[in-house]
Amino acid sequence: MLTSLVGCGSKEDQVSESIQYINQFTNQLLGKVSSKSSLIEGIELGQVFLNSEKAAFTKKIALTKNTNRAQVSDKTMKAWQKAVVMNLKMVEDLKIKHISKALRNPKLSKALNKLVKDYRDILQK
Repeated sequence: MLTSLVGCGSKEDQVSESIQYINQFTNQLLGKVSSKSSLIEGIELGQVFLNSEKAAFTKKIALTKNTNRAQVSDKTMKAWQKAVVMNLKMVEDLKIKHISKALRNPKLSKALNKLVKDYRDILQK
């Protein structure tokens, strides 16, 4: 269950909590993908999770991305940027990890590409 981070105090707190949120979200997404014995089923489960949590995830990311850099310390902003890059890399690495299976299975390749693209789009928009 993702923690709702509502009623935060300062912008520093909001960004710090967003870092925890993105880490937690990504770990849950990757957990869904690896929870099934069939990779395609795991990816589909991950996609269902991403779709069901997309509105909350998008909102949390947008709130943080729209934070004025003057409202938070450089350290906090760098921690946020690092979290985005690290979490995006973990999801992108699914494609590398499963490339040989994806090359042999167009359905798997399509599902994997969609999951990674949808996740990336949320973080990069």
